[in-house]
Amino acid sequence: MRSSGLFMEGASAIPPTGLTPAPAGFTAEQWTVFERDGIVVIPDAIGADAVAAYLEAAQRHLAGRTGYDPRHTWKIRDLVRRQALFQDLIDHPRHIGYAYDLYGDQTRLGQADMFARPTGSVINHWHVDGPRAVPYSSFSPILPLKLRIGYWLTDVPSPDMGNLVYLPGSHRAGPDETYSGLDNIDGQRTLCCSAGTMTIAHSNMWHRVCGNSSDRTRVNLFLSYTPSWITGYYSYDQDWLNELSRERRILMRAYADSEDLTRPPANDIPLFHDPDSAVGDEAEAHKVRRLTRYERLLAKR
Repeated sequence: MRSSGLFMEGASAIPPTGLTPAPAGFTAEQWTVFERDGIVVIPDAIGADAVAAYLEAAQRHLAGRTGYDPRHTWKIRDLVRRQALFQDLIDHPRHIGYAYDLYGDQTRLGQADMFARPTGSVINHWHVDGPRAVPYSSFSPILPLKLRIGYWLTDVPSPDMGNLVYLPGSHRAGPDETYSGLDNIDGQRTLCCSAGTMTIAHSNMWHRVCGNSSDRTRVNLFLSYTPSWITGYYSYDQDWLNELSRERRILMRAYADSEDLTRPPANDIPLFHDPDSAVGDEAEAHKVRRLTRYERLLAKR
């Protein structure tokens, strides 16, 4: 038996030609924490060699930016187009399964950004991810419409180092429970972690960034996954898309016809081979209703 997704599954069936087996995602314990807190923190998820490679590449990109000033917060957008090392993050097996558990065949990479927060850099106020006027929670109060994967590339062992500050359980807050400003909130936590930590965060969870009074620059990557019909952010040229593997091209969802965002082309379904979402012999594969792993978990409760 192997742990894959939200519950234990048996050995995978042989996948159809050309399809990659479905990636592992939340364990049962991780899902319990995610439902309770709105965030899962996984120490040592990223090996030391990978951390060093990501950090070196990120710092090289920063140094090459016109007008770069290490005294200010810097954000490099659309990181996956910078080089092959970052392109691998589109469907990296260490994290893609968490998004696939939620969004299934309509998983999409919406954002891939790098942040550098040096001493004295800008402090973020309390916020949730996504739209502010009518937030995602208005439509999806339980599941996130954005799943935020964080790669922490520098040690953040104590507060006041540009840490993530968050309010556990606030992803379940009602519309009258909103926060603003920089004040501390009862029950808040400050993420203190070592380089190589990975976080999986719910978009409805209230959070902010504290100041950095240390002599170190905090550097991390954020990858945001959404259902394919959540649009916006970046556009991509066809030459770059043609270089990608099937799964990576699909995950970018750079469709010429916007209707494909809600009803993906037949060739893009299924995204992965999931033996627990078998296709009937009589059905057209791209029209089959496949349950996500979250939906299958609910069915077992």
